[in-house]
Amino acid sequence: MAEIKFNYEKKQKRIAAYDGSKCVGICTYVDPGSFWIITHTEVDPAYGGQGIARSLVDNLMHLAIEAGIKVKPFCSYAARVFQKNSTYAEQEDHSIITVFMMPTCPDSAYVNEQINDNKSFHLVDIGEHVKNLKTFIRIRDNSPVFDDVKEKGCIGIPCFVFEDGTVTLSPEEAGLSSKPA
Repeated sequence: MAEIKFNYEKKQKRIAAYDGSKCVGICTYVDPGSFWIITHTEVDPAYGGQGIARSLVDNLMHLAIEAGIKVKPFCSYAARVFQKNSTYAEQEDHSIITVFMMPTCPDSAYVNEQINDNKSFHLVDIGEHVKNLKTFIRIRDNSPVFDDVKEKGCIGIPCFVFEDGTVTLSPEEAGLSSKPA
C-alpha cells in the first residue's frame, strides 16, 4: 500500500490525496456561506480499495466539525458515509434551498433533472401561479445579484435562495452543475 498524504486545499475547496506528487483522489465542496456542500469524491481506479475515498470524506468532515460547520452530502459516496456515521449525520445541514425556476427554461430544466427529489431543495415554478412570480420579482428587484442579468435583459432563473437569505444565480454555489454550453 502506498504512503498517501491528505492535504486541505482551501483555494480549490477540496481535500486531495497524494502519492508523492501525484494527486490520486479528491473530495470537493462548495461553501455558499452558512454550510458546506460535498459535491464530489473521486479516487484514481489504480488506488481503489485502499480506503482513500473514506479518508477524503473523513478529513473534510474533521475540518467541518472543528469549525462548527454543517454539511450537505450531495455526493452519493459521501451520503452513504453519512448514513453509516452518526457523528456525521448530526453534522448534516437540513436547511432548504429554494429554487425559483420555470420548466420551459433550458437552464431550469437542467437544474431540475439534477435535483431529482433531493429534499434539500424546494422548487418554485414562477409560471405556475402569480404569487410565485411576485415572490421572485420581489427578490429580483431587491438583490444586487441580479444587476448584470437585468442589464442584459435576462430574467435570472434558475435562482437559488438559501435559508440565511443568500441569493445566487450559480448552480455550482448550490452544489449543482450549470447546463453545458
